[in-house]
Amino acid sequence: MKNALHELISRNAPCYVYDYETLADSARLLQKTFPAYDFLFSVKANPFPPVVKALASMGIGADAASLGEVQLARSCDMRNIYFSAAGKPDKAIENAMGQCHLIADSMGEMERMAAIAARRGLTLPVGIRVNPAFSMGGGPGGSSKFGIDEELLPMLAERLREWRQIRVTGLHVHVKSQNLDAHVLGAYYRNCYELAKRVKATLGCDMEYINFGGGIGVVYDGTRETSLDFDVLRTYTDAIATDNEKTLGARLLIESGRFLTCRMGTYYLKAVDVKESRGTKYVIVENGMNGLQKPAIAAMLRAACSAGELMPQEPMFTSEHAFGFTVLSDAAETETVNIVGNLCCAQDILVNHFTGPKIRVGDLIAVSNAGAYACTLTAQRFSSHPAPQEFLVDAEGTVME
Repeated sequence: MKNALHELISRNAPCYVYDYETLADSARLLQKTFPAYDFLFSVKANPFPPVVKALASMGIGADAASLGEVQLARSCDMRNIYFSAAGKPDKAIENAMGQCHLIADSMGEMERMAAIAARRGLTLPVGIRVNPAFSMGGGPGGSSKFGIDEELLPMLAERLREWRQIRVTGLHVHVKSQNLDAHVLGAYYRNCYELAKRVKATLGCDMEYINFGGGIGVVYDGTRETSLDFDVLRTYTDAIATDNEKTLGARLLIESGRFLTCRMGTYYLKAVDVKESRGTKYVIVENGMNGLQKPAIAAMLRAACSAGELMPQEPMFTSEHAFGFTVLSDAAETETVNIVGNLCCAQDILVNHFTGPKIRVGDLIAVSNAGAYACTLTAQRFSSHPAPQEFLVDAEGTVME
């Protein structure tokens, strides 16, 4: 670790440090693998402004889930912003108009958009989110709080004759995150593309863009997971792009989900106490659950389900092995401890039965895979502790604004 970076961490822990080069490498991989596609960063995964600005400079757009994320993306110079979320209030719709591509999540939302457009005396371009009749794995689609069920498209076509202030311009689909099977993901993209053709035919609308959603997975634990095969995935996406050139001529969009930022982030904590209770040794750190909540959720799920595999509940829970823990110490002696936070809450657990170098008060502990759905998902106001800081650093450990 470079001296400047080590000093930054020692001075500011608990803190999140994001590595710019890892971020840039992830962006280059997506852009090289899918040259006919544009990419949207899922702002909710990591809304730290220097990270959003860095991605904007790389030509990445925004998948925004709130008016606040729309405004953040604009302030960070992101040029392509798509606002898709369930249950947008009228105020959010009104303030977002003209600032981004609006995606309607329901027919009720489209009706409200039409009324707002009528009051303003304009025609509003709107994309629609569709809950498809297929699943990620190719089986039948299920119920969802997101999107308009595909079988309701004929009804929507009828309603659009009334909502003349609405002009449908594109399609958004998202079914599942964190997929590592290229054939499954590629087939899903192909199904989304065929759905776009059906939407265009049924609604008689333009198809200026197709947002295939996310799904590109990240390997959290290399001993249990295999990386997504991007070469195989490209055979599917290239075929879609070739057909699109001949037929729809739509802009093809993929959301990055956690892929762009997950691996760039490390959460650094400082041990503030070491104690033993009836044969169990505890290392207590600052800002455990209120700095990184997902390990505590994993521990609670395991306590509630004493045996068997725990199913992912994205983005709140990925797996029990989503994070790696490293003690920054030169101690030769090893020990097994429970690493826990300092909240007045028994569930404030980072990792139980951790074996590694002996930890002393003041030692730093590094937690990997902390660049996406980490700081942003945290209950940071619990017990009024100060929130962990965040830093984007370059290869020399210099902080980037």
